[in-house]
Amino acid sequence: MLIKRIFTTIIIIFTISLLLFKSPKYIFILALFTICTLSSWEWSKISNLRNIFCKITLLITNNVILIILIFLTVNTNVLYRKFLLLFLTFIPIIWWLVAIYLLIIYNKLIKIWYRLKITKLLFGTFIIIPLLYNITIIYLYYHNIGLFQNALLLYLVIIISCIDSVSFIYGSYFGYKRIMPTISPNKTWEGFIAGLLSSMIISFILINIMFNYNKLLLIVSSIISLLLSIIGDLTESMFKRLANLKDSSNILPGHGGILDRIDSFSISIPIFTFLLILFS
Repeated sequence: MLIKRIFTTIIIIFTISLLLFKSPKYIFILALFTICTLSSWEWSKISNLRNIFCKITLLITNNVILIILIFLTVNTNVLYRKFLLLFLTFIPIIWWLVAIYLLIIYNKLIKIWYRLKITKLLFGTFIIIPLLYNITIIYLYYHNIGLFQNALLLYLVIIISCIDSVSFIYGSYFGYKRIMPTISPNKTWEGFIAGLLSSMIISFILINIMFNYNKLLLIVSSIISLLLSIIGDLTESMFKRLANLKDSSNILPGHGGILDRIDSFSISIPIFTFLLILFS
């Protein structure tokens, strides 16, 4: 299991590197829409959608929303684009405040709101679309801020993958104090702290090697994003537990599904992007 997880992570990072540095833009954007389609399909499973027409409708809806957001951003006058970006990147922050509240009240009110299928579908859209939209924004508008073109996205993939992997490995062997045992019994404070410290060290090294941009802003934004990554992880675990699922699918050996791989990214990258836009 551990070997599979590490091997899959290496393959993912290698594939992303090829997409960022060796592929034309349309291939990268196409890859994002592929992820949107696959993760939306997995969310339909988490939401207990059984009707194939409803599943396809969800896939199309999420892809159309992503297309509209990208189109609006690209075609907005450059003088007003920052205000639009701030608005669109701030919306996910509101959702994640709701997610934190849902985690807090999990044992009390979860059965009430979770019965509403439309609510579950809406939450899935708020998890998937902002992540992919913010990746697109970084790719289109922050792709040449350092020594290496498109290095910022690769940097984020590395540090967030690091906190995920180290938290999992260290927590599996040395963790005993569980963060939220009713939601995710395998996640421990010891694992999270070890993952956070490892990622912060790697983050500091990579920022000094890879970027000429505002290094203090990148460091602070990275630390905040890493600290909050556990919220994305726990939120997806909450929905999977309610659906009696261990993994969203088995497409990625050692990890599970696309949603299992991007859960930490779903909050970290939107937060990072918002801070980057706000203070740059």
